Formats: sequence, C-alpha cells, structure tokens
Amino acid sequence: MTTVSVSRQFHALSGVKMLKLFDRQFVKYILVGICNTLFSYGVYSAFLFLGFKFQAANLMALLLGIAFSFTTQGNVVFKNASKVTFVKFVVAWLFIYLLNISIIGALVQATVSPYVAGAVATVPVTLVSYFILKYVVFRRTTPVHEKQ
Repeated sequence: MTTVSVSRQFHALSGVKMLKLFDRQFVKYILVGICNTLFSYGVYSAFLFLGFKFQAANLMALLLGIAFSFTTQGNVVFKNASKVTFVKFVVAWLFIYLLNISIIGALVQATVSPYVAGAVATVPVTLVSYFILKYVVFRRTTPVHEKQ
C-alpha cells in the first residue's frame, strides 16, 4: 500500500466519522434550536409589550427559555430529560454563555461590530453546545435505539 492510498483511506474514514457526528440528531438540534430562539424572543417581546424594562424582559426570556429549551432538547433531540439532566443542563448553559460572551468580547476587542461578533459566535457556540449536551448533559449509559 502506498502512502497516497493510505492517506486517501484515512480521509475517507474521517469524512464518514464527521457525517456520523452530524446525523439526524444534529439536524433535530438545529431545528429545535430555531424553535427555542423564536420562543425566547417571543417571550422577550411579550414582556416588553406588557411594559417591562428590557432587563426584566430579558431575564424572563432567559428563565422561561431555559425551561422550554430543556424540555424540547431533552425530549425531542436527546430523549433523556430528567431532574439530573436539568441540573447539568443549567450548568452547561452557564459555561456555554460564558464561552459565547468571551468569543463576542474578543471579536469586539478586535474592532468587529457587536452585531457581527454575535452572529459569528453563533457557529462555534452552536457546535460546542451540541457536543456538550450530547456527550455530557444528555449522555446515556445505555444506547437508545431510534430510527434515524
């Protein structure tokens, strides 16, 4: 076997592994994430409409959004929602939030607009949050057999 053919086989295998990482569960994660975002923004807007200051509206959107997001991700995406995973979920989102504002802060320091920085941070934060939720928060000790 030549070095070129070994290299091609390695690249083919690594591509297959990447596809497995981004399976239907990942697609569900993205779709549920869109719904969660719409829900949180709706809550935020509703509280603003009711006359709340933006800080209070944002806090309510955060709290209700965490509960809604846990329910949808835990039941629809990962199928492993429980009291234990809820605690892990909240702790994980604290870490994810800190990661998000760190990335945005670094980009703003590099003179990137906060709007653009927030949009750019969405990509790595979404990927990191998926893996944290999949392999730490909602990880199962026994696999669930689901049609995908």
